[in-house]
Amino acid sequence: MTRRLAASLLLFAAVGLHVGVTLPSRRQRDESRREFAGAREKRERLRSRLGQLQRRAGAVRAPSGDVAAAGALRRSLLQATEGLSLGAVQIGVESGRRSAVAAHGRLSAVGAQADLLQAAGRLADPSSGVLLGRVALLPARGGGLRLEVEAFSLRAPADPADRPPRQVGS
Repeated sequence: MTRRLAASLLLFAAVGLHVGVTLPSRRQRDESRREFAGAREKRERLRSRLGQLQRRAGAVRAPSGDVAAAGALRRSLLQATEGLSLGAVQIGVESGRRSAVAAHGRLSAVGAQADLLQAAGRLADPSSGVLLGRVALLPARGGGLRLEVEAFSLRAPADPADRPPRQVGS
C-alpha cells in the first residue's frame, strides 16, 4: 500500500511539475519564437528599404570638375577592394576631358575567385556610382585568377543655376 501511495504521489508531482513548469515554459518559448520571426521580417524589410535608398543615392552623377570626378572614381575603385585579400592591385584613373564621361578608370587585381567576385559585385552595385564598361576574370601567372575592370562615371548635366547670368546686349 505504501508503495502505491508513494507511486501515486510521485505521479502527481510529475504531473504538477509538467503543468506548472513545462507547459508555461513551452508557451513562453513559442511566443519568443514568434517575436523573433517578426523581428527578423522587420529587419529584412528595413534592409531591403536601405538597399533601395542606397541605390537611389548611388545613382548620383560624378561631381563636377575633372579632378573631383577622377578622385571620386578612384575612391570607388579603392572601396571595392577594401577588406578583401587581393594582391597586385593596380588602379588607374583619368579625367574624361570635356565629354559626357567624367572619368575613366581601370582596376586590376589578383586573388581568390570569391574575393574577386565580391569586388566586382561591389562595383556593379548602383550605390558605387560607377558604370562598368568591361569586367573580365582571367588566369593569372602562378595559378589563381586576375580581375580586370574598366569603369567610368558620367558627368553631371549642367545646372542652369550654376551658369553665370546672361548679359542682355547693349
